[in-house]
Amino acid sequence: MSRRALQTEPIAPLLAVVTDPDRVGEWRRCVLSGGENGSRLVASPVALRSGPAIKLVRTVGRREETEIVALVDWPALLERLLGESARVHLLTAAADWHARRTKKGRWLVSRGKPSQPAGPSIALAAHDRERHYPLPPEDPGVQRLLVATGLFSPGGRLRTDSADKYRQVQHFVELLRPLPIWDASHDGRPLRILDGGCGKAAMSLALYLYAELQGVPVELTGLDTEPEVVEKASTIAAEVGYRGARFEASTIQDFARLHAEDPAVVPLDLFVSLHACDTATDEAIAAGVELEARSIVVAPCCHHELAGQLCEPPAWAAALEHGLLRGRLADIVTDALRAAALEALGYKADVLEFVAAEHTPKNLMIRAVRRDPGEAKERAQERGRERYRRLAEAWEVEPALERLLGERLA
Repeated sequence: MSRRALQTEPIAPLLAVVTDPDRVGEWRRCVLSGGENGSRLVASPVALRSGPAIKLVRTVGRREETEIVALVDWPALLERLLGESARVHLLTAAADWHARRTKKGRWLVSRGKPSQPAGPSIALAAHDRERHYPLPPEDPGVQRLLVATGLFSPGGRLRTDSADKYRQVQHFVELLRPLPIWDASHDGRPLRILDGGCGKAAMSLALYLYAELQGVPVELTGLDTEPEVVEKASTIAAEVGYRGARFEASTIQDFARLHAEDPAVVPLDLFVSLHACDTATDEAIAAGVELEARSIVVAPCCHHELAGQLCEPPAWAAALEHGLLRGRLADIVTDALRAAALEALGYKADVLEFVAAEHTPKNLMIRAVRRDPGEAKERAQERGRERYRRLAEAWEVEPALERLLGERLA
C-alpha cells in the first residue's frame, strides 16, 4: 500500500488544521493549485514581530507575488481561494493532506504519513527578523503614525490592502537616508522639509518621524491645492503630535514666489515632490532651486510635454511611428534632461527606481544633492550644461525647464 492512506475524508478536518490560530505552528505550508488561470499559491505561517501571520506566494506564469495576511483574515481568504482551486496539499507535522475537487464540486480528501516528520509543533519561519526598516514597525511612535495614516489597523497590524503603500513608505525613507541632511547641525535651526503636492502626507510625515528618531528637530511644510486634503493631513499631524508640521492649500509656484526671500523658509534642506503630473515636476525642480534646497527629490509622473515635440531622425523612424514607443522614449528624454539640468544647476543627480515596475511604469525617482563650492562643482556644472544642451538640440525640444529656469541653464 502506498504512503498515502486510501480512505476518503471530508475536507473539514484539513481546514480545521490550517485555519485554527491556535494550531498555526502545526503546519508548514498549504499549496493551492489547479485554478482556471493556472496560478499556484503557497501559504505558510511566519513569525512577525507583531505575532504570527500567513505568508502567501502566488505564482502566475513566471511572475511571483508575495503578500502577508493577518491570522484573523486568513479563514475567509482561504474559503475564497478554495473556490478558485482544484487541488490542495497541506504539509503538517503529523500528516500530509491531499484534496482534489471533482467536476461536481465535491472534495475528495486523503491523508498520509508526513513527508517531513517533526516534533509536535513546527517553529514558525522568521519572516522579517532580519529586516532593518528605517521606521521600525514595533516602535510605538511608528505604530501611532501608521495607525493614524490608515496603513495599520487600530490593533497595530498591517492592513492587507495597505501592504504596497506601507512598503512604499519604508522604501521612500530608505532612499532618502543617504542624503546629507540627517544631522543636528542646521545653523542652529530645525531641519526644513517642504513637500510640494503632499496629498494625505503619509510620505512626508514619515520623513518627519524619521528625523525625530534621529534626534533632529524638524519643520515640515506640506502643500496641496485641495483644501480637504490639507485638512486631513493637518488632522493626522495633530493626532500624532507633530507640532512642527503644517499644511496649507497652495501651488508650488505660488509658495516659491511668496517665500523666495523668507529667512524662515530659505534655505530649505529638502524639497520633495512625488508624482507631479507632466510639467508640474519641472515646476517643482524650479521651485526647489529658487528656495535654495540642499536636496531635491522628485518622482515624475504623466510625461506628455515632449512627446509631440520630438523630431524624427530617420534612424529612429521605426520607434517614433508608434504612439506607445514614442511616449516611452519621450519619458526617458524628459527625465534625462531633468537630471542633466540639475547637474548644470550645481547638484549631483541620481536616477533611481522608486516604485517597483510591476506596480506602475512611472517608477523613477530623481534624487539630487547640492555640490559643495569649488572647481569640481564648476566642472560638473559645465558638463551638465553641455549634456543638457546636446540632448535638447538632438531631439529639437524646448522643455518647460527652459521657460522656468531661463538663463540658469544657458
